[in-house]
Amino acid sequence: MQKYFKTGRVIIALLFFVAILVAFADIKGNLPTHYFKGVFFLQFIPSVLEFLSSKSVLSIGFLVVLILTLIGGRIYCSIICPLGILQDIMIYLKRKFSAKQRFRFKKALNILRYSFLSVTLIYIIIAGTIELNRLFVLTLLDPYAIFGRIGSHIIQPVFLAINNTIARLIPSIGMHSLEARPVSLISLAIAASMFILVAVMTFFRGRLYCNSICPVGSILGLLSKLSFYKIKINQSDCTRCGKCQFVCKANCIDTTNMKVDETRCISCYNCFSSCSNSAIGYKRPISKTNKTEEEPASDSRRRLFLMTTITYLATKTIRLKAQPPQGNGEKAHKKADYYQRGTVTPPGSISLEHLKNRCVACHLCVSVCPTKVLQPSFLEYGFTSMMLPKMDFFTNFCNYECTKCGEVCPSGAIIKLPIETKKVTQIGKAIFQKDICVVETRHTACGSCSEHCPTQAVEMIPYENGLTIPHVDHSICIGCGGCEYACPVENPHTAIYVVANDVHRLVKKPTTEKIEYKESEEFPF
Repeated sequence: MQKYFKTGRVIIALLFFVAILVAFADIKGNLPTHYFKGVFFLQFIPSVLEFLSSKSVLSIGFLVVLILTLIGGRIYCSIICPLGILQDIMIYLKRKFSAKQRFRFKKALNILRYSFLSVTLIYIIIAGTIELNRLFVLTLLDPYAIFGRIGSHIIQPVFLAINNTIARLIPSIGMHSLEARPVSLISLAIAASMFILVAVMTFFRGRLYCNSICPVGSILGLLSKLSFYKIKINQSDCTRCGKCQFVCKANCIDTTNMKVDETRCISCYNCFSSCSNSAIGYKRPISKTNKTEEEPASDSRRRLFLMTTITYLATKTIRLKAQPPQGNGEKAHKKADYYQRGTVTPPGSISLEHLKNRCVACHLCVSVCPTKVLQPSFLEYGFTSMMLPKMDFFTNFCNYECTKCGEVCPSGAIIKLPIETKKVTQIGKAIFQKDICVVETRHTACGSCSEHCPTQAVEMIPYENGLTIPHVDHSICIGCGGCEYACPVENPHTAIYVVANDVHRLVKKPTTEKIEYKESEEFPF
């Protein structure tokens, strides 16, 4: 029966991978919200972070992963983790189109993998005390986040290019060309670098990344020592032919000593189907009283203590509960100067601190943003917060009735706001600089900013010679950036711009709302 486990694993893994791929390749924005929530429910790190934010039953996917690990080892790494499945595809293609690859048993690089895990946990602790982004190292190493950036900056542009090429070459099929998303060179470089790194490691040593760098793999590897079922070699049936060792992508089967390193085993089940004698498979561990077959009980207690300590440290240093935006207590940016205005965080992110403590920079929000106003940051939030999403009003503005980023965020960094709450959530304030406005400098009528303000916070008031000039009512301004994007002034900067709120707040509901301009409509200038 167990020889069919590999077939089942491949089918389930491909279903997960295709579903995740579709989410990042949704170039037309047609997927419903519940699709994203369902697909990313079991992603380990995002699920932990979302649970810490919401404490919702719908965010306990990580508990499911832990239960699966306690039952049968690192099942997450073989059928759920998108980066792990991507590595399996690379291994398959190499075996298919080049010399058949034979793996060999390699000693575990324990110093390397536990060093990466320790550095990650220690950084989380230290960064919290000196106000740095606690998740910076985890963001760089988390397998879901790595795949997310690959999906957003490499896979999605490829799908877009294919769509536009087909639309131009075969117009009869009714496909439409779509506007290309602005390219973030730093994010593209980071995504490409990690892709190349993982590909090289996979080419030479199979799942080396998973067993030497990945913090999720290290944690689940430790937990797998406590698994109810473990992959074991039946010494009486084994002929030491080495077939199981040759197909082990984790290099963890030692046929000489008849042992399987369960901390590195990724539960791919290749060994099950390769063994003609069925000498390897899931077995219940022998009682701990038999010290010759199993590890001493004290070792298990030490590992259990280590896992408990890791869990405590990881959760203790992250604030446990996210609060919705409040009407007061806002720490507004004190200087209105354009070059000191701060960087605006997306609606639903609550504050820059909340974003730093929850976001893994997977850029799923960036890939689904309909106006492309969400862009990866570079150094705007500081070096340790590089790649977190920011509002780029030079690129576009935030749709008044759009809550897409909060709907798809898998980690709780951007919470889903009810549409009516989103309409009164102030992420920043529009500041008008009269001395560079075209009404002042050219003595000509404009009003572009007012025309594109959905709350009418920017009002045109009488000026001189029959002209009108903008006036901003901060009590209803939400900082959507429509005015800044529409402003025709470019030198030295726009005449109206949004100054970031350190903490988002609720403002008064506008008495009149304007119909929002669609992305396809052109501005007057």
